[in-house]
Amino acid sequence: MPCLATLKNVADGITVSALNAGPQIAWQLKVMATPVREPPCQPVRLAVVSSHPIQYQCPIWQKLAGRPDTTLRVFFGSDFSVRGYHDKGFGQTVQWADSLLAGYDHQSLSSSPINSFFFAGSLQLLQRLRDFQPTACLINGYSPLLYWHTVVVCRWLGIPLIMRAETTDVDRHRGPLHRVLRDTVLKIFYAQLSGFLAIGHNSRQHYQRLGVRPQRCGLAPYCVDSDLFEQQYKQRVPGKLRQSLSIPSAALVVLFSGKLIDKKDPFTLLDAIVQLPTVAGRPVHSIFLGDGNLRQSLEQKARESACDRVHFIGWQPQEKLGEVYADADMLVLPSVFSETWGLVVNEAMQFGVPCIVSDRVGCGPDLIRDSETGFIFPHGDAAALRLQIAKLASMLVSKREQIHAACRDRVALYSVAAAAAGIAEALTHLPSARISLP
Repeated sequence: MPCLATLKNVADGITVSALNAGPQIAWQLKVMATPVREPPCQPVRLAVVSSHPIQYQCPIWQKLAGRPDTTLRVFFGSDFSVRGYHDKGFGQTVQWADSLLAGYDHQSLSSSPINSFFFAGSLQLLQRLRDFQPTACLINGYSPLLYWHTVVVCRWLGIPLIMRAETTDVDRHRGPLHRVLRDTVLKIFYAQLSGFLAIGHNSRQHYQRLGVRPQRCGLAPYCVDSDLFEQQYKQRVPGKLRQSLSIPSAALVVLFSGKLIDKKDPFTLLDAIVQLPTVAGRPVHSIFLGDGNLRQSLEQKARESACDRVHFIGWQPQEKLGEVYADADMLVLPSVFSETWGLVVNEAMQFGVPCIVSDRVGCGPDLIRDSETGFIFPHGDAAALRLQIAKLASMLVSKREQIHAACRDRVALYSVAAAAAGIAEALTHLPSARISLP
């Protein structure tokens, strides 16, 4: 049987070359147009096991369900995200729209906690996979424990298993003992799998470091609901948010989007903004989009600093994010740990908004091209961030249109269509036996 090949086709008849510039880039993604193959007589039957409906994954399932060469069924450990739940990070109740479940075949396994070792849905999964008889099964990580249960079930039923996950080695500092234990556990887990789908540069590097052969690792780029945001981009009306917040039309607006929690390090951005009242002759304002346990402390520090240029607008649903991005000049994501990707960067760049991210943000090597789509700064360094904001602001004076186009061109390679195509391509090269890691 052929091995899981690196992705060759992303779209019919399209040729793109995505070259990451800069010394930190160690790999090159090439998507090459090849003659369109006739779909197989019998569609591939793909089972996806996912912890719960997730807003940036469900559009991929919808796209896969629309392919004539794929019969899809998604098994959710729980549907709590569409029923409503208390998000500890945002500090409030969050309920995602039922549209996450539209357009594809899906089943919920259980209402019990998916992290429980004795997860009640495991027996359900065994029977439902047996009934569905999939050609292959896809999982989205190694946590929660539901994915370990899936490995056992797939091994028992002889179903090849693929993983597409937020894997990285650079999101945080790990001590020697932690690294050894993590590597040992992951090698055991990865040895049970038939194939891997990297989401980007750091993901591929992680798999290769742990011994996964390159030919076993395809590509399914990390993405947001690119179709939704493209629609919002086309309908954007700049100025509405600025007006509601009394931000001058000439002001430079620096956006933070995410949970106001320690790992996102919003204080570094606040410190930089307080110390940067104007740049390139423009007053500097910052909008904090999101909520979390640091909001009150951030608001208090802004008041103590006598800074009236900082605005907190709370959490907003996906459907309203276009209004925010339409009025942003740049986005800053200053995370200090556990930022395996940073999908808000995808969102911002789809609106042509350049981004400044810390060196702990996983998407940096993929989406940030120095002086073209943004900058990368040392995490926790407010002075360095302040300089990068000033530099990017100056560039926007003369190169706004070029930067806007570069951002949109770059993130277009990380779309729902590209992710779905990568998964479908992987299925055509799937070995029947599990991987043997060297």
